Amino acid sequence: MHRRRLGAELRRMRDNAGRTHREVAAHLDCSQGKISQIELGRVPVRTSDVRLMAEFYGASEDQVSALIDLAQDSKQRGWWQEFPTTAQRPGFETYLGLETSAKAVSCYGTDPIPELLQTADYSTAVFAAEGEELRERLAVSNTRQQRLLGENPLELWAVLDEAALRRVVGGPAVMRQQLEHLVLMGYRRNVTIQVLPFGAGGHPLMGDRISVFSFPDDADPQVVHLGDSANSRFLDKAADTRGYLAAFEKVCGTALNPKDSSAFISAVADSYG
Repeated sequence: MHRRRLGAELRRMRDNAGRTHREVAAHLDCSQGKISQIELGRVPVRTSDVRLMAEFYGASEDQVSALIDLAQDSKQRGWWQEFPTTAQRPGFETYLGLETSAKAVSCYGTDPIPELLQTADYSTAVFAAEGEELRERLAVSNTRQQRLLGENPLELWAVLDEAALRRVVGGPAVMRQQLEHLVLMGYRRNVTIQVLPFGAGGHPLMGDRISVFSFPDDADPQVVHLGDSANSRFLDKAADTRGYLAAFEKVCGTALNPKDSSAFISAVADSYG
């Protein structure tokens, strides 16, 4: 997020100064591609380059200082970097960085149940096939779930496909405990859970697993993540995210309301004995 904010500010200053990528690249003696990557927040930026760019745009010393502070913040290690195998999942480090910076996350997927809402036993069953990584994955999940607790908790809006409730993961006892946990989490003011039942029929997000990140600073655009275990895409341009945001809103309107969803989940939990 620090990189994205820094890149957006540098892009705004370049536009105001009437400079082109070619001119900036010549000033820094680098490629135009590097300038583009910096402005998109996709690469680390040296403070010396930040100063050169900002001064080239006619920034004041206070503006330069603020940008350098932002560049230094962008180099801080994330908590997830203590868990080296997280890097083995495509896009997972970026996902965790966005989730950690976000004030709200909205998500939809067929299954499994989102990690932020999983019990330890359910997570263990999901991760079991990954062997030695199991302990680390559970630690990462536990750390992520702490965002839902305490002061200024993460706001979570989860739309669960009925398939996630019906697919038996870890056995009936684990599923019953997991679904009871969902009901309890749904009572939290910062958590909204809806169920999209099979009877709802087709919808615009069929086949997709989507997460939408919203941030404290309204200047930071929402980011849409599309992905599964093998692929990961992050979209932040309005032209790319608009359709997915509208589709998610439509799915929310089709799904059961939170009260009826809680009753639905409880009924499925009872079916597990």
